[in-house]
Amino acid sequence: MQQVGEKEIDLIAGLDRGQSLPSSWYTDAAITAQEIEKVFRKAWQYIGPAQQLKNIGDYITGYVGEIPVVVMRNQDGLAGFINVCRHRRHEVMKGCGNAKIMQCGYHAWTYDLKGCLKAAPRADREPDFSTSDYPLMPIKVDTLGPWVFASADENCMSAASYYGDLLGIIADSGLDFNALELWSREEWASDANWKTMLENYLECYHCAVAHPGFAAAIDVDQDSYKLTSHQWFSSQVGHVRQSALEGKSKVKIYDAGGEVRQAQYHLLWPNMTININPGFPNLSIDVWMPNGPNQTKGFSEQYFGPGVDKKWAEELIAFNREVGEEDDVLTSSVQRGLIGGVPDFGRFLTNSEHLCLHFQKLIVKALC
Repeated sequence: MQQVGEKEIDLIAGLDRGQSLPSSWYTDAAITAQEIEKVFRKAWQYIGPAQQLKNIGDYITGYVGEIPVVVMRNQDGLAGFINVCRHRRHEVMKGCGNAKIMQCGYHAWTYDLKGCLKAAPRADREPDFSTSDYPLMPIKVDTLGPWVFASADENCMSAASYYGDLLGIIADSGLDFNALELWSREEWASDANWKTMLENYLECYHCAVAHPGFAAAIDVDQDSYKLTSHQWFSSQVGHVRQSALEGKSKVKIYDAGGEVRQAQYHLLWPNMTININPGFPNLSIDVWMPNGPNQTKGFSEQYFGPGVDKKWAEELIAFNREVGEEDDVLTSSVQRGLIGGVPDFGRFLTNSEHLCLHFQKLIVKALC
C-alpha cells in the first residue's frame, strides 16, 4: 500500500494531468480509517433540519466520523453533545423528538438538557463518586440557513465560512428553501466506496449514456450544463429541456413545469449533497458515509414547498430513485474494478470531470 502523505506532490501533479488516485485509496481499510479521523471528524457533518429544533427539549441525532452526536435545544439555545453515556458508553438518545431529560436506556443514567449528569442509580454507594465529574461531553455545532451541522474539531471555522456563498446560488434557482417542509427521511446502503459514489455524483459526463430519464428532463450538453468548483463546495447547474416542459420527452419523466426552472446539484465538503429539480419547489439532501472501504451508508431527506400535490411529489421521488438505482449499478461496477487493482490509475477528462479532481485534491490534502 502506498503510504498516505508519502507522495502528496506527485499525487496532486497527477490529478492536474487528469490521473486518478491509486485504486488502493478506494479499497484499503487503512485509508478509510484515516479518512474518518482526518476528513469526517475535522469537517462539518450535517445532522438534520433546524425546523426540528424549534422548542426547548427538541433534539436530533447523527454521527460525526462515527462519533454519535445529539443536538439539543435547551434554555441557552442549540447545544451539541457526544451522544455517549459516561457509564458504559451506550448511546443516550435515539432518533429525534422532544425530551425533558436525556436518559440512557442501559442503566438509566440521567442528564439534563445541558448535559449535566443528574442521577446515576446506586452511585450513592460508590466511594468518591460525584455526578459533576461525568457530564455528557460537548461537541461543536453550527447552522447554515435551515441546516444544522456538528464538528469534532473545536477549531473548525464557521459553517458559513465554508459554505455561505451557496445560499445565494440556491436562491438564484427561484427556490425559497426556508419555506420547504420535510416530507421524508430514509436510510440507504450501497456497494461502493464513498469517494467512488461522490465522484460519480460530481460529473454529468455519464448522464446521456446512463440516465435517459434525467437527460430527457435536464439539458446535459457540456456547454449548457455548468460545473463550478468553490473552495469547499462544488456546484452543477442545468436547465429543464423545452421538450420536457411541452410534454414531448421520448421517455417517461415527471412533470418538470413549475416555478423552479433551474436544476442544481451541490456537494458540501466532504459528504453532503443538495439536489434541486425543476418544477414545484423541492430539495433533497443526501449524506454519504464510509461503511468500510468497499461500502457506503447514508440517509436521504426530501423536502417540498407547502401545498405540494402528493402525486407530483411521489413522481419526483420515483424519478430520483430511478436515477439513484442507475448510479448504483455504475458505482458498484467501478468498485469491483477498483478491488481488482488493475489498472492502478484511471484517467479523468479535465474539462468534463474537473469537480472530481477538485474533490480528490481535497482528499489528498486532508490525508497527507
